[in-house]
Amino acid sequence: MKRIASVIGLAAEHREEYEAYHAAVWPEVLQTISDCNIRNYSIFRYGDLLFSYFEYVGDDYDADMAKMAA
Repeated sequence: MKRIASVIGLAAEHREEYEAYHAAVWPEVLQTISDCNIRNYSIFRYGDLLFSYFEYVGDDYDADMAKMAA
């Protein structure tokens, strides 16, 4: 298992839109995350900072991330 974390900034004027999208994630998005061998995916907001964490359980990270991007 590989643990991945990141921290990014969130523009204050986009906070409401961001929270609306993440309040009800589409089932297709959740399925894609799972299909790409990602487990325990969490995003935390602290002010205008977003901290994300997930565990990657696959064996071809680059291919799975390309699938996610598509």
